[in-house]
Amino acid sequence: MTGDEVTNGKTGDWDRLSLCHSVTLSLHQKGFTLLEMLVALVIMAVAVATVTLALRPDEARQLAAESERLALLMEQAREESVLGGMALAWVAAEDHYEFQRREVTEQGPTWEVVRGDDLLHPRQLPTGLYIRRLEADGRPLAYGARLDLGPLGARRFSVDLSLGAARSRIVATDAGFQVQALAEGQT
Repeated sequence: MTGDEVTNGKTGDWDRLSLCHSVTLSLHQKGFTLLEMLVALVIMAVAVATVTLALRPDEARQLAAESERLALLMEQAREESVLGGMALAWVAAEDHYEFQRREVTEQGPTWEVVRGDDLLHPRQLPTGLYIRRLEADGRPLAYGARLDLGPLGARRFSVDLSLGAARSRIVATDAGFQVQALAEGQT
């Protein structure tokens, strides 16, 4: 097409019309409408809510993971105590626990906190997670009391943990350790 065909023909009219239309739109549209802004805000709010819910830890899942970890650590300590011939004990408070080893010193036998061990070092429970009840051989066990994990120690014991409304119980018998999820109100 030549320049004359564009200005005298239909193609030129469409170009001028398109140019006028874009100038008109740009003169009248200087920002977003209220409706467009509200839609954008709703989309952002839904996205933020979704991310927040996805990142918030599930109490039952977190409690189950911590209960499994404690059960495995106790089982490891029991096996180490029985097979290694070294007395190990577990001592709990409401929000933390530690393993202790029976050491022979110049003053005689004493219990020392296990430190420097990759597995059996003292541990603080996550925020909001608590040890609620301890029982050894059918008797309640107070916080701070030693639970002997050796061959002469308690044969059956349980530890109840809670996180929010979620509850779990670790049960230890001669056969091994088991973690149970407890229903609300179950003791």
